[in-house]
Amino acid sequence: MNASHAVPRAAPDVDLTQEGPLGASLRQLFHAEKHEAFQSLLRQAVAHLDRIAQPSLSHLLFLLRFGERACLEPSLLQGLLDALRDRAEQDAGLRPVWQAVARRQDFRLRLQAGRKGPLTLVSLGLHCLPWTLVNRWGFRDTPQFISLQNPFCMAVHKADTVVQAIAQDFGAYAEPALMREATTPQGQRIAMRQDGGAVWNHHRGPAWLDEDYAGLRQSLTLRAESFRQSCRAEGLVFLMGDSRVDVPPKAPIPFLAPLRQALARATGQPDCRLILTSQPRRGGTRGLTWLEDGTALIAVPYPHPRYVWANDDEADSAQGLDFEQAYAEALLACLQNWGMAA
Repeated sequence: MNASHAVPRAAPDVDLTQEGPLGASLRQLFHAEKHEAFQSLLRQAVAHLDRIAQPSLSHLLFLLRFGERACLEPSLLQGLLDALRDRAEQDAGLRPVWQAVARRQDFRLRLQAGRKGPLTLVSLGLHCLPWTLVNRWGFRDTPQFISLQNPFCMAVHKADTVVQAIAQDFGAYAEPALMREATTPQGQRIAMRQDGGAVWNHHRGPAWLDEDYAGLRQSLTLRAESFRQSCRAEGLVFLMGDSRVDVPPKAPIPFLAPLRQALARATGQPDCRLILTSQPRRGGTRGLTWLEDGTALIAVPYPHPRYVWANDDEADSAQGLDFEQAYAEALLACLQNWGMAA
């Protein structure tokens, strides 16, 4: 990789030449929510990729995809793209992912060049799209992969539950008496609220659920504190995805006023910037409607009714990229309207 890129030195206890143990360590850290250690090791793995004589396709795909998700610096991602350019031309398995990351990189660099001051884009759910998609299109800086992980980032929520959690400062949000277990189609144990208001679908198995959901509740406590801290940051914008609201709305949005009131109390600001997005599965037109100066409503339909945005191969397909870029361009339009980007 080009020596001009500023990269971290490898930690002395990590052998960056051994792909198998390195990959296992990365996955273990990610699933254990050791976010800082995961990001640090991932940065080292990307920066020192040339230490592995013949990296496998699966390892390269992991670095490309998780480099984006973990908000690695655009310069580091560009170095990875440059290093893999020749192989991507020859490898049909690598090529579409390389091309997808390169397309998102073009947007990331344009966004980076047009930024006007700080941006703190906080996810309000209602699932993981406002976290994962927004990360990989460059709207969050490297430190924000750690600092902006809040309870709404990696779970499925109802809008009313989000409003209640913020209004009550997460009191009674994840009490054991309000929770129950469920089993995924793959046979994995997960937790959810009994009222269906939250499903913690990324916290799977006994490490998170046993002993009255102790592991999960500890994680959510830390994430709630991150939310509180983010509410005091500069350049604050809140984003709620898949809000299932018609664009333009055919009726008043029932959760909007309570949500804005809860955010005002949480931030100490009477007028917060808020973006609601809707991803209809039945198609329709893309659009952006301003509900008021500080609240935008965006429609970006999914490419087809069975589209799974969280599937990496679908996200990196031509249809997936068109959908994601339309979403990213609409967010950028909101930032431009607020004078936060050129």
